[in-house]
Amino acid sequence: MNKIKIIKKNDEYSSEYQIGDTFEIEGTWYGGVHIIGKTGAPVSLDKDEYIYLDANPENKAASTSVISHPESSASTQTSTVIPEAQPASTLSANTEKNNAEPLHEIHVGDIVRHFKREWVSEESTKYLYNVLAFAEHTETGEKLVVYQAMYAPFKICARPYDMFMSEVDHQKYPGIRQQWRFEVNE
Repeated sequence: MNKIKIIKKNDEYSSEYQIGDTFEIEGTWYGGVHIIGKTGAPVSLDKDEYIYLDANPENKAASTSVISHPESSASTQTSTVIPEAQPASTLSANTEKNNAEPLHEIHVGDIVRHFKREWVSEESTKYLYNVLAFAEHTETGEKLVVYQAMYAPFKICARPYDMFMSEVDHQKYPGIRQQWRFEVNE
């Protein structure tokens, strides 16, 4: 895994790390990274507390996770490259069909609409969501999408990537025009 260097200390009472210390990343979360502190205790760091150390730039391309799953036909593949241990603002979903033009592309910061938005007024913000991050579950490795509702109570949710990027079940919802469960709101 990659290494980080501490540049800020948000918890002034912790003896697990000091400014200038370097640690190996044990895992990631949408708000930062997990490390093992000086005494062996697990520590979660916020994004503003560290910088990435890249000793070997060639390894950056080798340390990526690729997600693939079939779409409507056997020849179509949906893949996402998610760099490990990168700030959440740089993660994105990039879907391509036969390496041609993007089919379904969603990036961090995009406002997306759920297919059920077709059932509500255009003036409403119901079923609109802000994509906060693409993440990986630290225990299972499952790819997740973290997003926040644009309507009260503005809940933040994490859903499996495959579910988030899947097509609408048009047999279950025959009147829906939207192809994907979540699409960028234009």
